[in-house]
Amino acid sequence: MRFAHPEALWLLLLAPLLSGLLVVAGKRRRRFLTQLGKAPGLLPPPSWLHTPAAQVGLALAFLLGLVGALADPRVAAGPPHLRRGALDVVLILDVSKSMAAEDYGRRSRLARAREVARQLLPSLRGNRVGLVLFAGTSFVQAELTEDLTALDFMLRQWVTVDAVGVGGSDLTAALAAGLRLFAPAASREKVVVLFSDGGSGEGNWHEVTSQATRQGVRIVTLGFGSLQPSPVPRYDAQGRFQGYLQVDGQVVTTRLNEAPLRQLAAATGGLYRRIGHESDARGLLTQAEVAGAALERAERRLFQPFVLLSLLAFGVRTLSTRL
Repeated sequence: MRFAHPEALWLLLLAPLLSGLLVVAGKRRRRFLTQLGKAPGLLPPPSWLHTPAAQVGLALAFLLGLVGALADPRVAAGPPHLRRGALDVVLILDVSKSMAAEDYGRRSRLARAREVARQLLPSLRGNRVGLVLFAGTSFVQAELTEDLTALDFMLRQWVTVDAVGVGGSDLTAALAAGLRLFAPAASREKVVVLFSDGGSGEGNWHEVTSQATRQGVRIVTLGFGSLQPSPVPRYDAQGRFQGYLQVDGQVVTTRLNEAPLRQLAAATGGLYRRIGHESDARGLLTQAEVAGAALERAERRLFQPFVLLSLLAFGVRTLSTRL
C-alpha cells in the first residue's frame, strides 16, 4: 500500500497535543461533576464512554481516520504496465551467419529472435522504439519512433541473416550504434535489448558499458541458441536446402556463448535471459530492473474505511456527550 499524499501524515503529530488537551478537559469535567454531584440526584450515572481512556481513544480514532483519508491510501490492482511516453527502447538484432543455425526445431535463432522482438512491441505502445541490425558492422534500421506498426513490418520483412552484408559479429560496435540513438537530454527511461547468440565473445566491453552507464541506459541481453554445437544450414533463394556452411571442407558449428551477454547485462544493472521458447521473454519489460520509473500499476483507492472510522468515532463521541 502507498499513500498518494503522504504529506498529510504529518497531521498525526497533532495526536499528542490532542490527547493532552482531552486529558486536561476530562479532569476539569470530572471536577465540575464532582462539585455538581454534592446536590442529590444531579450527578449523572457512570458510563465507560466518559472515562478518559475512552474519550482519548475516540478522538484519536477520529484523527486517524481523517488523516488516513486525506493521505489517500492505494493498493496495486492488476499486473504492472509501462507508462506511455516514459520509455525509449532500442532493439539490437544479431543477423550474422551463426544466427541461421536451427536450434529451435526447424526454426533458426534469428526467426526466434524476430518472434520475441515482435512479441515485445504491443507492451511498448505509446513509447519510442528503435532498431539496429548487426554482424561484422552495424546498420540503423529505424530511429526511435512510436510507429510500431512500421517497425513490426520491418522485423517481419527486412530482418534476415546477412542483412548488413558483412560477416562477423561485432557486439561492441552494435551497442555503440544503439547508444547513439538515445537523445542525451531525454527525460525517459532508456533500455537496450540485445538479441544475439553471443558471437565469438571477443571485444572490449568497458568503454561501451561505461558510456551506457553515463547515459543512464540499461542493457538487457537475450541469448539464442543451444549450448551444444549446431551446424549452419544454407538455403537458396527459393528456400531449398543447399547443405551446411563449410570452411576448408569442414562443417562449421556454432553454439550459444553466454559469457559476453551476461557480462554486458551485469555491467549496467540490466539482466540476461536465455531464450528457449518465445514465451521466455514474457513480462521482460515489466520488471523493475528493466523499466525502472517507467513501470506503474493500476491502483485501487482505500480511503473509504478511514472515512468510516472517522465518522463512527465522531458519532460515538457525540452520543457520549448526550448521555
